[in-house]
Amino acid sequence: MKNYEQVPPAEDAAEPVPLLTLKGEDCGFQHQFSVGETYPFHTHTFYEFFLISKGKGIHRINEASILLSEGSFVFVRPSDRHGYDFLNQYDLELINVSFLPSIFDKICGLLGCPQSFFTGSPLSLHTELAEPLLSDIRDKMLQVGRLDPGAGRRLYLNSVLPFFLYQFCPGPSLRETAPFPAWLSELIRKMEEPENYIEGLPRLLSLASLSQEYLNRSFRRFLHMSPTEFINMRRMDYAAGLLLENRLEVIDICQECGIHNLSYFYRVFRKQYGCSPREFIRMNRGKTE
Repeated sequence: MKNYEQVPPAEDAAEPVPLLTLKGEDCGFQHQFSVGETYPFHTHTFYEFFLISKGKGIHRINEASILLSEGSFVFVRPSDRHGYDFLNQYDLELINVSFLPSIFDKICGLLGCPQSFFTGSPLSLHTELAEPLLSDIRDKMLQVGRLDPGAGRRLYLNSVLPFFLYQFCPGPSLRETAPFPAWLSELIRKMEEPENYIEGLPRLLSLASLSQEYLNRSFRRFLHMSPTEFINMRRMDYAAGLLLENRLEVIDICQECGIHNLSYFYRVFRKQYGCSPREFIRMNRGKTE
């Protein structure tokens, strides 16, 4: 629980409930492998997303008990009182990222969605993720934990939080697709491996053993992007991690990602992150020096 600290309840509180705050940070991360590792029934001063990556359990929130299972993705607000319980013989694995209200305000502005949509319900917002979205969000949450607390983590979290919150927006979403074919789910799982997405489209075609035309149609139908766009998303996530490590020059990172045209690398990176790789580095260094 190193990301959080407990504030003692007021002496006149009728029903004292532990209040958690972020300890010296504006964003936090937890990866817990059992209900027994989670904090007892509590409330807090920050917002959080949590994802059940394995198992089953019960979410006690406000006056309700919600069944959790693999793929449960939940948005919890500062006003919520909640905790977790075992479900019969089951246990669960939980990934959590947390952030201050000031960051939430900015995200709502970016999405053009009123804050009341996310905060007006008696219950927290809850959705069930399926592949490949489940793996994508899990990997992005784990990447937050791989980064040391500070500017690098903050920068990365700010880039992915709008995508997380978008899963609860009204109207059409990335989840509303036709039933996902097993062969495509397996192909995407394989292409999540760095050695595969670095090699790029030739590797995808080799793994799929299908025509490029058929793959293009399938990716457009189920993922709303081309195979090349999917590969480049993975490459740019990898590039952002290398940039934050601050060990390699941009031209070397370009090669590490499997891209051999520096101007193309800059163009794809800017499309995904809204800035050039060098601007990405300067923003990071400016906050840490």
